[in-house]
Amino acid sequence: MKNELKKQLREKAKDHKTTMGVLALTNTLTGKQYIQASLNLEALVNKMKFLLNGGIFEHSQLQKEWTELGSDTFTFEFAVIVPDQNNEYTNYRQEIRKAEQAFISESNMEFYSS
Repeated sequence: MKNELKKQLREKAKDHKTTMGVLALTNTLTGKQYIQASLNLEALVNKMKFLLNGGIFEHSQLQKEWTELGSDTFTFEFAVIVPDQNNEYTNYRQEIRKAEQAFISESNMEFYSS
């Protein structure tokens, strides 16, 4: 039984597609956003929550606001999703960078500066 369950879990993991695109972390009080592109948005959300909750996020102003205002003040949103084109010649890193730049240039939001 254990081997069958392991086999099913392996198959499920193999078939799982990650969501690629641009993540927007928004401070709902100020409207400021932190934008980051990723090949795996779900993993990026988990990483950012871990770093922010641990007080070790790379962006000091965002970290300070997260600590002072609390996580409930922020929302995570998949701002742009880059579809998987099932094409081995597609450079997805380049595609998500383009999507990130397009989102930033088209947005009228205030961003956390680097």
